[in-house]
Amino acid sequence: MAHRRISSAEKGKGLDLGQQQPLRTARVKVPLPDNSDLLRKHSLTLIGRVTNKSVQKVWSLIPFFTEHWKTEFKPVGSDLGNGLFQFQFELEADLVAVLEQRPYHYARWMIILQRWEPTISPSFPSLIPFWIKVQGLPVHLWTEETIKYIGQDIGLYEKAEITSQAVRMRVHVNGLLPLIKESVVEYPNGDEVKTNLVYERLDKHCTKCLRLDHELKECLVARAETKALKASQEEANGRINITSTHEPGSVGKKSLSSAQEGPISKNRALKSQSMFHFSATNREDEQYSRGFKAPRESHHHRPYKPQPKS
Repeated sequence: MAHRRISSAEKGKGLDLGQQQPLRTARVKVPLPDNSDLLRKHSLTLIGRVTNKSVQKVWSLIPFFTEHWKTEFKPVGSDLGNGLFQFQFELEADLVAVLEQRPYHYARWMIILQRWEPTISPSFPSLIPFWIKVQGLPVHLWTEETIKYIGQDIGLYEKAEITSQAVRMRVHVNGLLPLIKESVVEYPNGDEVKTNLVYERLDKHCTKCLRLDHELKECLVARAETKALKASQEEANGRINITSTHEPGSVGKKSLSSAQEGPISKNRALKSQSMFHFSATNREDEQYSRGFKAPRESHHHRPYKPQPKS
């Protein structure tokens, strides 16, 4: 009787990997979870995002803010990857106190910090609450309704502070988009007023495209404009050169001047050559050029022989 070797799968000692090869689609379907406990657990959580990943390091940011915030219980921070992080608090009062002190910045770049929400949006968190001064608006138009319209146009308007000296508003601005620093207020009678918006506690950002994730020297918009300006200048210089070349009389003048300068330049070259070239041949040439006459050759006289008398 022939004996057959029993496989590990038949013995129950291993998995039969040859028959279990699922398709790799990188997409799975799962049922809705019962996450009521997770919702309660994260109700006292703040989610944050850095604006400049190359400068702001999350591993050093977490201990910094853990010590910076003066709370009754220290929050527990963790790195969520891709520039995101979270802080879990023990008390509601501590969490609210931290939110009231916004906006924050780290390594001179802004930090986005929001209370956790059960959302799957990739742009969460994105809001930064700023106190913004409204300048350029005439004093007789300092009304809360006007300020509210301006604030609602640039973000989520929260409140306004109007005094006899200044006007400012607190607005939650999308930190992933360019800032708005100018706004035009229009009235039904056709009047228009241009206002400047000054963001308080705003740190490093691009002064060209007004984004928060890079500086002017790294701005692609500024580089493109500089490249286009350089190309236009080179094109204009090329047109000027072509025009000057085709002007009437320019060729004749150039040839005449070159003809006049020909002998002069030749003499100059000869002089410079004679000045710095010291040789016997050169000295003889120089002497003859100055009119120097060489001495006559001495004649050899034949000896006198007396003639015979006839």
